[in-house]
Amino acid sequence: MNKIQMMLISVSTIVLFYAISYLLARYWKKSLKVRELTAEEALEKKTKLIQELEENWRPLRYNFAYALQYLGQGFVRMAFVFFLPLYLAKELGYPEATIPALIAVIMLAWAIKWPWGILTDCVPINGFGRRKPYIIIFNIVSIVILAIFAIAHPGAEVMIPLSILFLALLAGIDAAYDGLLIDITPPDSHGLTIGGVAWGFKAVGELIGALVIGTVISLYGFSTAFSITLIFQLFTFSCLLIHEPSLTLERRPTKEGFALLFTEKYLWLTFLAISLPSYIAFFSPTAGALGFVLKKIVGAAGLIGQIGAINRGAVIIGSLLGGFIADRIGHKKTYLIAAPLMGLCIGMWVFAAPGTINLVFILATVMGIIEGFYISGLFAILGDMC
Repeated sequence: MNKIQMMLISVSTIVLFYAISYLLARYWKKSLKVRELTAEEALEKKTKLIQELEENWRPLRYNFAYALQYLGQGFVRMAFVFFLPLYLAKELGYPEATIPALIAVIMLAWAIKWPWGILTDCVPINGFGRRKPYIIIFNIVSIVILAIFAIAHPGAEVMIPLSILFLALLAGIDAAYDGLLIDITPPDSHGLTIGGVAWGFKAVGELIGALVIGTVISLYGFSTAFSITLIFQLFTFSCLLIHEPSLTLERRPTKEGFALLFTEKYLWLTFLAISLPSYIAFFSPTAGALGFVLKKIVGAAGLIGQIGAINRGAVIIGSLLGGFIADRIGHKKTYLIAAPLMGLCIGMWVFAAPGTINLVFILATVMGIIEGFYISGLFAILGDMC
């Protein structure tokens, strides 16, 4: 399985999910005779939720928790995905030609997140909430898996299934933490918090992972690398710093709400918009999808890590600055400015000629900054809609 096949499988599962959801929503809307809220009712409901959010909002404490979570997530995902091929090749003796297809299969567990979103939305654990319990349970299992990797040095028959499970659990944690982030963040802070702090510190983690783990593996071996990754995975317990709001009537998922949501035309426009950043990973130097292309352009595999580090450093700046600006000039305006620039950067990135090393470094920097603005605007808009 190559990258294109992996992407097609991921896209097809999402399309299937939305198609089934749309048909089910239409059925419920018709059978339950669901009516849309009037402007006054919608405003009253929104005002009540915003008031609750602002009363319970603790910006320093919650942003600190977000920063820890996404810092850890960035490091763990970078370390695990970027250097798993090395483990397969050096420790398990896998032929290099077969590794990309295997990594693609393993990565599908991360790419398909919507089942976790449905679970954490619709199946609360009574008395404990609907986000934090799943985050804690998934994180405990993830830590156990990393401990097995660090201590037991498993063979392929154990390593590969556990790797798939591990990335699936990371996807579940990501979906649940994103939901928790939306549940407690006031709209006026969506740009800085959701797009800035969360995405920015994720880039910090990726940057640290890109710079550190390779050296650790070279000097101390894979066990130490997995142990360090385990330490960063502990950061997910930062959710314990957050007070999850009670599941009030306004927050409870209902058939009526589902019917209105999945027959809303703006949902489909949002789906198309969010699909782009989801698959930008295939063009990102830190995701490894263009690793072979970059090697042909710059002529040295060692430069790929430097390009990735520069790109992630630029994302850190762009995310924090973009989130701050988006909360002031408008989330939609920030997105509309950054989106075409992001597309232009991707086009230039893909079609860069061999030998244009300086251009690639410049593009990595510019693309990182614009990505920060783009994600800050987009995620803030999504937060506003929830």
